Amino acid sequence: MSRPTTTELVLVVGLLAARSVAAQPTEAGPAEPGEDETETIEIVDRAPPGARAELTKETLERDEYDDLHKVLGGIAGVYLRDEDGYGLRPNIGMRGAAADRSAKITLMEDGVLSGPAPYTAPAAYYVPLVTRMSRIEVTKGPSAIRFGPATVGGAIDMLGEPFPAARAGYVDIAGGSDRYGKLHARAAERQKRWGVMAEYVKLRTDGFKQLDGGGDTGFDKDDLQVTGRLMSEPTATAYHTLDLRAGYGEETSNETYTGLTDEDFARAPQRRYVGSSLDQMTWDHWRLRATHRVELGLHTRVETVAYRHKFHRAWGKVDGFVGQRDFYDLISAPEAGANAVYYAILTGQADSTSPEEELILGTNDRRFTSQGIQTTLATEQTTGPLTHHVDAGVRIHFDRADRRRYEDGYDMLGGELVRSQRQRATVLDTRAETIALATFAEDRIHYKKLELSAGLRLELIDTRFADRLTPELRDADYAIVIPGGGAEYHLTDELSVLAGVHRGFVPVAPSASADVRPESSINYEGGARWRDDRINADLIGFYSDYGNLKGSCTLASGCTEAMEGTEYNGGHVRVWGVEAQASGEVPVATRRKLSVPFAVAYTLTQSAFQHSFSSEFAGWGTVKDGDELPYLPPHQLTVSAGLRHPRGELGVTGRWRAESRDVAGQGAIPAAVLAQSLLTIDLSAHVRLRPWAELYATCSNLLDEQVIVSRRPYGARPNPPRMVAVGYKARF
Repeated sequence: MSRPTTTELVLVVGLLAARSVAAQPTEAGPAEPGEDETETIEIVDRAPPGARAELTKETLERDEYDDLHKVLGGIAGVYLRDEDGYGLRPNIGMRGAAADRSAKITLMEDGVLSGPAPYTAPAAYYVPLVTRMSRIEVTKGPSAIRFGPATVGGAIDMLGEPFPAARAGYVDIAGGSDRYGKLHARAAERQKRWGVMAEYVKLRTDGFKQLDGGGDTGFDKDDLQVTGRLMSEPTATAYHTLDLRAGYGEETSNETYTGLTDEDFARAPQRRYVGSSLDQMTWDHWRLRATHRVELGLHTRVETVAYRHKFHRAWGKVDGFVGQRDFYDLISAPEAGANAVYYAILTGQADSTSPEEELILGTNDRRFTSQGIQTTLATEQTTGPLTHHVDAGVRIHFDRADRRRYEDGYDMLGGELVRSQRQRATVLDTRAETIALATFAEDRIHYKKLELSAGLRLELIDTRFADRLTPELRDADYAIVIPGGGAEYHLTDELSVLAGVHRGFVPVAPSASADVRPESSINYEGGARWRDDRINADLIGFYSDYGNLKGSCTLASGCTEAMEGTEYNGGHVRVWGVEAQASGEVPVATRRKLSVPFAVAYTLTQSAFQHSFSSEFAGWGTVKDGDELPYLPPHQLTVSAGLRHPRGELGVTGRWRAESRDVAGQGAIPAAVLAQSLLTIDLSAHVRLRPWAELYATCSNLLDEQVIVSRRPYGARPNPPRMVAVGYKARF
């Protein structure tokens, strides 16, 4: 398969976009000047049949979470695996799709793929700051095929602050436990034909973990974004907007992959071994985007986005000894054989006395490029008694991952790490890249009480992999067709029943061996939905029949550095369950303007491998027919309620997650591979001093409960302890 140049690809897609625009009828432009474009179009953006949830700006500001894990904790069918306690490297899964580094879901910001390299290396070591977001949409079921490349679980679109209709500003300042600090500032100028908006966020903390010998275990983040807008005359027949956006973010986090033994965790869950004292990640992220939208009357719009992201990270962390490279085994069995000697050195109780006792600090140096251009069409038309809402799009995308790993030797001497005489070794030097052409079309048909949706996605994928140390070259190309459809029937104005089916897909990494197949499944859902003026409720059952479950080896999943990037076939697996979600607001004292907002989300999940096999993939091991998937809790429940008044609000959220297993298995979970159940309660309070100013306070994990929530990559890891923060907001 010949590889077109970037210029050729841009020209081709640009012509396609121009043809789509030219083919549409011309109608009257927007009614009012100065409004945001989402208010000028009269396409009825009805939610398609199937499971879909939305977190509004009101919800995000009420909870004041900076951690994407906590934000998504109230969505049924979403699974989260804690790692660092702050959500710096999110692990998110849906409907059985593995949560490891969120690699099997589609993550987006304002409709554009946000991962460092979504096809080549989808592990989400970068995720947009949830603090900047005004809305988050979670899509599961048949409509997830609109997004891709991963459709097996679902998609998350994080939507930033829309352009205001006039000059506006915003400041949010907060501080709290462990020297937590937040500064969020935004300013916008809006005129008749142009606008500009700038936004800055700083987050920092010293961290809640206690490093032996002292030291910082927190992080420091900065994010700056500037957007300029040009607009047509408000009376234009075809109304155009052009947004030009540039953003930059950076992070320094003193995080580690090294956890604790069970015995050490029981004594001090916040402890960190002195052997991890030099562990640190730094990254920087550049993003550029140009977005053109044209509204062709009241019923058709076309949007074209060109984007380019550059991401560089370097994570230096201790992850082995010269004589013992399996850190997971060392920490899970610290008294076994020679492990006792290595454990004493890791914890600073003994000095290194031989070359085999040198600690290896491996630096994973990664550079990613992600760029492309996409055009989407949305139109609503009527043919006789049928109303059609059609969404279609095409995207050409390229991404690349340059991976290097350096290893340095350190001796433990007198409770401190000292650089050894061992020369730095380069043990990994690869380049992988993917170019993909993706198209989709979906038609939602409304006829009286019946709504039908039918969609199709096509992915043409071409990959290349080069190992500079071997040298080894691999090329592959393949095509995948992803259909999906659903139906919803309205029994009454409030009650409806729904059903859907679609194909799930996760692409193969360019580094995978030739026998590894893409992850593939057939996903079914069915249930009922209630909508009225006060309450929204969904009860949906799901069933995912995997033809092939794929395992991807990363250090985060507990694999050794020699296995990193390797992928494995898991074969036939079944996942099934029930999602129940309800939310609403009930007035309790009309004269006093008091109301009680509430939300409930419950997920029941069961899983089973359908055959027996042995795998080198860390999370599977020796699998028997009927074994459950790791890190897939059978029960999850979130309940939140509040008391709302125009002058303020009180809120409480309780979350409970059942225990799960670290390695595939069935029956009672052995203590050595147990991720414990967890109940947390969070509180929030807001007081509006003026219509434009408010004070707020939050308390997370009120009960100060800490348990083992994960054992990957190396050892027991805790959830965060009780944390308190206070803040002030002003809008002007």
